[in-house]
Amino acid sequence: MRINKYRNEFEGFFHDVSDETPGTTLLALARTEVYQIASCYRDDGDLFLRQGDRVNALASFAYASGWIDAGYFIGLFSCRSPCGILFEEEEIQPDLFDHLQEKAIRYGQLLSNAYLSCHPFAEPGIAWHDGGERVIVIAGAYLQGGRWFLRDARYNNALSSFSYGHGWLDAALRVGLVSITSNKELFAI
Repeated sequence: MRINKYRNEFEGFFHDVSDETPGTTLLALARTEVYQIASCYRDDGDLFLRQGDRVNALASFAYASGWIDAGYFIGLFSCRSPCGILFEEEEIQPDLFDHLQEKAIRYGQLLSNAYLSCHPFAEPGIAWHDGGERVIVIAGAYLQGGRWFLRDARYNNALSSFSYGHGWLDAALRVGLVSITSNKELFAI
């Protein structure tokens, strides 16, 4: 991924997000929270980028993208998905390679543990249960994709996958689609 290109395009996604929730409803409150958290991680990514830490910038932008796409899935707002441009190749400076490799491996383990700690919050047969199951499946797909990238030594793509998938789980937890059974420290609650 070309991190500067992604950052510029990602800002466009934030400007395109439109409110799909009425007034002061619980959905409006959830929308505000999901958007604010995604914005915080976008801002963190900007800070890391200014500091020359492209590895943490990548993780922050991918995580924020997971929040935005989960918010879209939940119906909190409408927007284009930022996910599609996450996986363009990025050349990481040699001095950051060890950091990238370590972070990708560590984030893979974090997402794996988080994934195993989640289950749908609502009872079977209720739409929110099905939504929770879908979020867990999506996070699992990005976990598997990230593992594939790790095996192929594509650490930037692995880190993007793991961060993005974790963003989905955290957003779903925040709005009540999933519940956690253990490892609460792995989640943004």
